[in-house]
Amino acid sequence: MRNLLLFFLMCSLIACKVYKPIQFKGIEDYSFSSDKGCNPICVTLGLYNPNPFNVSFKSALIQANLDNDDLGFLKLNKPSILKKNDVSFLELSIDSDAQKIQPMLSGFLNYFIGNDIVLFIEGVIKVKALGLSKEIQVKKSFKLKK
Repeated sequence: MRNLLLFFLMCSLIACKVYKPIQFKGIEDYSFSSDKGCNPICVTLGLYNPNPFNVSFKSALIQANLDNDDLGFLKLNKPSILKKNDVSFLELSIDSDAQKIQPMLSGFLNYFIGNDIVLFIEGVIKVKALGLSKEIQVKKSFKLKK
């Protein structure tokens, strides 16, 4: 029993030493297409995995604001894996409720008439690497242009 505990302790220490933090690269793309399941908007985030192993996503808790109006939380569209030593793209959609329709409509109206609007996201993405959970802090604003 003692040897087993020692083995798990050593594996945990090695995993902490070997793991390099995932790097958030920014907002890569956005879409208002309902064909893609965007209700009302989808956001694609770029993330770089500097590790020599794949990392899987567990969850995302990211608040989205459009010109200072709360849109709701971004959610994962499908399970994803960050490929080793590569930039991967994570597609998230906003899970919004009916109370937020008015602020969304004013923001989208500004977008469609050609005014620049700012999408601001802030939160945490949880990943699993070497059996351990890690968190990636996300905080970025992005000017949406027509």
